[in-house]
Amino acid sequence: MSKDLRIRTFKDFVGELTATYKRTSKPSITVQNSKSVYDFIYPYFEECMDDHEEVKIIHFNRALNVVNVHMVGSGTDSACLCDVKDVIRQMLILKVHSFCLVHNHPTGRLVASQADKDLTMKLKAAGAYFDLKMLDSMIVSRESYYSFMDEGLL
Repeated sequence: MSKDLRIRTFKDFVGELTATYKRTSKPSITVQNSKSVYDFIYPYFEECMDDHEEVKIIHFNRALNVVNVHMVGSGTDSACLCDVKDVIRQMLILKVHSFCLVHNHPTGRLVASQADKDLTMKLKAAGAYFDLKMLDSMIVSRESYYSFMDEGLL
């Protein structure tokens, strides 16, 4: 059987692939402020905290229950890339209401770089096009955290 015929047969047979997302349990973790977000997300950074940067997005429903934590990227000890299209796509698939951007600084220095500020504003603007509300953007370290919302930057 020729390769061309196999591909055509496959396309005729399969048609379209779909995925269905269903909640397996009722969301039970609710956040009220940046401290509660930090307390919730800290264990997700335990292994990388002092080694390299990771970026994660916490997804929330309308009641501010955590419905998902999406690992967006893993980088070096001083930088990490984040694909805004991937972040927005994931939120649209899960049909979330709001989100929080969180990343760590392995140095422990809780100062937002210009790149941190730029990514925060870019994600906030992109989310707004789809009625996705950015609740906060946070930098975490082993000792504490920095919240854009608490600092009046969001």
